[in-house]
Amino acid sequence: MTLQGEPEPHTTPPTGTLLRFHRAGPRSTVKALVLAGAMIAAIAMTPPLSGQSAAPATRPELTRPGSSMALEAASFERQVAPAVVSPPAERATPKEAPPAPAPPPPAAPPAPAPAPPAPVPEPPAAPEPPAVLIPPTEYVPPVSEPVPAPAKLAARTIYIAGSGGQELVDACIGPVHYTPTDAFAVFITEHDYCGGWDRFSGIGVGQTVTLAGYGTYTAHARGQVPLGGTTSDVSAVFGGFPKAVLQTCIPGTNQMLVIALN
Repeated sequence: MTLQGEPEPHTTPPTGTLLRFHRAGPRSTVKALVLAGAMIAAIAMTPPLSGQSAAPATRPELTRPGSSMALEAASFERQVAPAVVSPPAERATPKEAPPAPAPPPPAAPPAPAPAPPAPVPEPPAAPEPPAVLIPPTEYVPPVSEPVPAPAKLAARTIYIAGSGGQELVDACIGPVHYTPTDAFAVFITEHDYCGGWDRFSGIGVGQTVTLAGYGTYTAHARGQVPLGGTTSDVSAVFGGFPKAVLQTCIPGTNQMLVIALN
């Protein structure tokens, strides 16, 4: 808060007054200072009324011209700046202190280590069953069942178409009694492509074969000789010469089928 009113303009006192001021005694100077301080304090403590300008209060005896106290007071008033009085600061309402943070929860005690599991007792062993005694029995030898005999191949009859040499065989008239080999055995010959393979290849060992006009025989063995072979090759296959020999070529090869008949 500022005091209202303007300070009086500073005027230089006349020379005679300054001399009188310097000639004044120390007691009057101290008295003037005390009165001026009291007046300034009273002015500072008294607030001015609204709408009125605050003028410095003066006493008549202090403003009388020619008075040393008036000069001293005026000089002191000019040197002292108007006091500025601030309004009393309002007491700040203390704010409520923020609530203190809640203390942390106490640490949980460490969990005790789990106790080791109790050993599981092993179940008692089951008692062994009593041994069962089997009374001895009489030995019965295994019965061997008779093995059925293989089915007997049906007898085969071969009809001879003629007797002669290679020209008759090449005539493809059927099985031919090949006469050039009669000194060794009776050779019945037929080309495979003339029907000799179909006629002779199905005859198995042990089968009965009848040569019409020559007799009845049993197939003794089967073998192969090179195409164009000799009687020596036939003897080597069978270990000698049988009574009769059936002979034909094997299709697609360079071999001949020979069947021994006894």
